[in-house]
Amino acid sequence: MLAGLILISGVLLLYAGRHLTFFYDEWAWIEQRRGGALSTYLDPHNGHLSLFPVVVYKLLFALVGLRHYTPYRAVGVAVHVLCGALLYVLVRRRVGPWLALVPTALLLFMGTAFQDLLWPFQLGFLSSVAGGLLALGLLERGTTRADACACAALIWSLSSSGVGLAFLAACAVLLILRRSAWRRLWIVALPAALFLVWYVGWETSEQITSDSVLAAPQYIADAASATFAGIAGLSLTYGPALAVAGLALMASAWTRHGRGQPTPMLLAGIAGAVTFWGLSAIARTSVADPSASRYLYIGAVFIYLIAAEAGLGTSLRGGWAALAGLAVAGALIGNIAALRANERGLRAADDSVRESLAVVEIAAPVVSPAFVPSPTFAPQITAGPYLAAVRDLGSPAITPVQLERAPEIVRAGSDQLLEHAEALAPVALTGPISGTEAVVVAGTSGGQLIRRGLCVRFDPGAAHAALYLRAAAGGQVLIHAHRGPGAVVYLRRLASVFRPPPFTTVAGAATTAIRFPADRAAEPWDVLVTATQPVDVCLR
Repeated sequence: MLAGLILISGVLLLYAGRHLTFFYDEWAWIEQRRGGALSTYLDPHNGHLSLFPVVVYKLLFALVGLRHYTPYRAVGVAVHVLCGALLYVLVRRRVGPWLALVPTALLLFMGTAFQDLLWPFQLGFLSSVAGGLLALGLLERGTTRADACACAALIWSLSSSGVGLAFLAACAVLLILRRSAWRRLWIVALPAALFLVWYVGWETSEQITSDSVLAAPQYIADAASATFAGIAGLSLTYGPALAVAGLALMASAWTRHGRGQPTPMLLAGIAGAVTFWGLSAIARTSVADPSASRYLYIGAVFIYLIAAEAGLGTSLRGGWAALAGLAVAGALIGNIAALRANERGLRAADDSVRESLAVVEIAAPVVSPAFVPSPTFAPQITAGPYLAAVRDLGSPAITPVQLERAPEIVRAGSDQLLEHAEALAPVALTGPISGTEAVVVAGTSGGQLIRRGLCVRFDPGAAHAALYLRAAAGGQVLIHAHRGPGAVVYLRRLASVFRPPPFTTVAGAATTAIRFPADRAAEPWDVLVTATQPVDVCLR
């Protein structure tokens, strides 16, 4: 059953994220973590030591580049199912092999924690959880070899993200509350010392204030409520009630089994949860939403450990067991629905970024290195470092053919972005105009067209009329409006229709040039000129 759950979870997650690509923070690593300096590995990312995930990403950069995202996702999914297997081992020792499948299944299919399940960048959090669970399991064995492996697991956990501090605290409590603990404290002391060396040696961005400390209790309560709601696959509205009910059930189970004083593992689980939520509150309260998807996963792991130690569910029989089974089934359905809905949101963001990157690659010969193609979904990307990464690792953008076949709204947006990327702007000129190339007229809508050498004069007559032109990249269009209100100019390149707003307006008795830089696209620019008075047009 466990193997089946792991297999189904892995296949489901790989299938659900099949359309995804690099997202948000990953772009910072792509642009800034490709070097070989020590800072590449040890510089903090959002306050976290990210040594292990950076090593994994650099290895994948070398093996598969940026063209293929599936290997990155496969690594993230592999560590996720490892977390599920390690949780099962710990919980099975307390509630038996069959009941242990319940929290394992809820973790494996926790769609409300979609960021951890679908986004490979969360390899850092997941590796911290896997290393921490492995350390807790090994500490219970008590052998010299197991202790050495537990120490190594904690080092792995701490080198992956700051989440490892919560598991370090849990392991420390577990050791201190057991007999002869002082002889085994080196297991947590060595990883703690190594982390402290890094923390002192590399400046982090955390700013602890009195306000964040005073707000910590409320943050912890909100985080616990959000986690219980996430486990149930329900909205945050139900969080407080579910948290109260869940804590009451665990306390009742503990009393019913006559456990007496809290056990070391129970206190270790509580210490881990409070440490994680507390550190998030005081160190990142200004940016860390207690209900953020990526935080629900870690809180759920500690809640499952506490519930298992309390013996929750072991005494259920008959109708109560059936009712609990229905609740678990409902939680799984809600979480899978959340996974599906949030995958769509991630896909929409990723599609937008890939389309924007295709535009940057078209404009590569002329785009400014500081140009930001997707400030909403990927503000970390700037054109210069991105194009350097493409030269080294390949392109994750959609191809020009895919961009040409994209929906009209996408192509229209790409035209506008291309105008910004290539810094297209009207330039006012003085004096007479002449052309060095023949004007390519694609059509007219009303009016009269008169050839004047290589140029054309368009006389719309009394009615409002339009002139359609073709201009190749690398050339420029010169437009002279003779009198009156002038002319209005629209541009398009990939789109099928001209859309407002207009590119520019040429005032009466004025001349404007529009220069089209030479880029990597073969398509010419289409130019629409509308006017009520005669207009001269030349190409250079």
